[in-house]
Amino acid sequence: MLNILVGDVKNGRLLRLQYLGYLLLVSFLVFAFMMLVVLAIGAGEHILGGNLQEAQDQLREWFTLPFILVFGVLMAAVAFVGFNLMAKRFRDMGLPGWWAVLAIAVLGMIVSAYVAEQAGGAFHAVIWLLLLFVPSNALKKE
Repeated sequence: MLNILVGDVKNGRLLRLQYLGYLLLVSFLVFAFMMLVVLAIGAGEHILGGNLQEAQDQLREWFTLPFILVFGVLMAAVAFVGFNLMAKRFRDMGLPGWWAVLAIAVLGMIVSAYVAEQAGGAFHAVIWLLLLFVPSNALKKE
């Protein structure tokens, strides 16, 4: 499983159902991590007796540069896993994987910046649907 998420970067492939399954797994893991952070913040406030100002001061002390760096590295890893899954799915469709991911990312930024942020979200939703519903390229299978 780890090889599918972070390995086989240059020539891995994913079928539609595999892509959906791994995407849901990564989404669940990110959601679970975020819920743990929220629960830790809530528990910290409860321990401090519900004093919001004291809880905010304590959070400022906890969320220092090391926490921000670790959080940034984790988010970069999640982004890499998502891009790697997309690249594998594009390769399975017969497109150049990482070039297609780069083109989608650039086009999404251009649409968001010059048209509207909602249009950028719609663009990414259409790409996600294409990744789920466009069948594999049977001619290029080995």
